[in-house]
Amino acid sequence: MTKVLTVVRKEYLERVRSKSFLVGTLLGPALMSMFIVLPVLLGDKGGDNERRVGVVDPSGMYFDRMVAVAADQGRESLVLERVEVGPDGPDAAVETLKQGILGESLHSGVLVAPDFLDRPQVTFYNKSVGATILREEILRPIMNQILREQRMAAAEVPDSLYTYLAARTTWESLTVTDTGEEQASDDEASFAVAIILIMIIYIMVIMYGSHTLTAVIEEKSSRMVEVLLASVSPENLMLGKVLGIGLAGLTQFGIWAGTMLLLSSRGVSVGDFTLDMAFLTPTILISFVMFFVLGFFLYATLYAGVGAMCNTVQDSQQFHMPLAMGLVIPMVLMSVILRAPDAPLAVILSLVPFFAPVIMFMRVCVETPPLWQIGLSWLIMIVTIWLASRAAGKLFRVGILMHGESPTWGTLGKVLRG
Repeated sequence: MTKVLTVVRKEYLERVRSKSFLVGTLLGPALMSMFIVLPVLLGDKGGDNERRVGVVDPSGMYFDRMVAVAADQGRESLVLERVEVGPDGPDAAVETLKQGILGESLHSGVLVAPDFLDRPQVTFYNKSVGATILREEILRPIMNQILREQRMAAAEVPDSLYTYLAARTTWESLTVTDTGEEQASDDEASFAVAIILIMIIYIMVIMYGSHTLTAVIEEKSSRMVEVLLASVSPENLMLGKVLGIGLAGLTQFGIWAGTMLLLSSRGVSVGDFTLDMAFLTPTILISFVMFFVLGFFLYATLYAGVGAMCNTVQDSQQFHMPLAMGLVIPMVLMSVILRAPDAPLAVILSLVPFFAPVIMFMRVCVETPPLWQIGLSWLIMIVTIWLASRAAGKLFRVGILMHGESPTWGTLGKVLRG
């Protein structure tokens, strides 16, 4: 055990004292802050978000009402511009509209049918597929409201009755705790932070797994490895490297997380955005730490095993993608898991050690599964890490003897069976 700790100390100190570690540690919080602050700052600049929409209104009955309804609905980013219909008729006005879109003086445009009350058709002109959001989320609700108003007026429905019929329900979201208490919740904010935490697990595991693979390959190619193996077994050397690199990575992430929590505790805000993590429950926080650490060391060990068999980073590419799929597949299935966290598929996949760091944590964020399932997933991951570390040591021992040979899946299987 003393020899393992010696290797751990060596690997840890080498990395935390390196310039790349220092630069990465300083840049991490800066980049995270930039990703949070920059979109908000850009969002505060109304001119950058303006969507200038040209309106061809042959009947002349709808443009003014569109402007009024847009204001009532709080569509501050929408700027409506009337495209005059001259003696040449609507077709000429539409051509003018198209030229404005092509010349980028207009973002998009609409042609309102002259008989809109009887035939509620609106033709939407745009240059990019991204304008679909503008059409569906902003322009369509505006025109739907105008249509309802005009048909109510045509049917001589009193304004008071229209207001009564057009009323919308109001919703209050409450979370029921395990003790039966009610707590106010912000579903959108909770979902956003859950996605952020899941992405942190995904990115950090992939990033430091790759670092471990590269470090093991470099160790194999070093002449010092033979000297080291004279005093420590390959299994202990591999275990020490994985733990040392892993602890360096966790140290760096801990500094990043501490910085973000400090900003949160001080209520740092930009514009209408406030970094507030108060709604994170102890269950979610503990689960995040456990799945992050276990997933981190699981994939670091797996990548170390691949590095033990390879002589160059290029040789490792054939093994890299299959390992990464253990994290990619949960991301692909994210929408399915979040919609039905207790479905048999979600339960089974969350107990598979390669998927558990992401899928089980998804389930915890959405609807806390039974504690025995969480505990079982932790136990399975711990056993898998132990087995993977033993296999990685065996691969490292054989990999040194195979120096210069290109590894194959067949060779990998033969070594593990032997």
